[in-house]
Amino acid sequence: MIPALVVAFSAISYALSDRKNTVINLKQFMENKHFPVLVLGLAILFVFSRLLGMGSFWHQIMGDAFIRVVKNIAEESIELLGYTIIFYASVNYLFFYLNTLNNKKICHRNNTIIKS
Repeated sequence: MIPALVVAFSAISYALSDRKNTVINLKQFMENKHFPVLVLGLAILFVFSRLLGMGSFWHQIMGDAFIRVVKNIAEESIELLGYTIIFYASVNYLFFYLNTLNNKKICHRNNTIIKS
């Protein structure tokens, strides 16, 4: 828990040190076409998997035939789906970002050649 708090406080203090740049980058990140997919993965992970993980839900559905393994399989499968969608969105965002950097380098090189 302590390492997580150190990372969290470090990230927050870094973001607050340059608020304008943080807001601009956050806006660009949220406008990316892969952001809704990331939000979908987070919603599945934090909401849907928790709802399916509630023991009372499974007791109502299965009654006296409740088998904890079935509940665990369903919960873990939904979590895996959420993590997979988050990973997919993250990798696509990384490719988008690297492609953008590459295009900026090409444009910069072309401008340098024209100016010379």
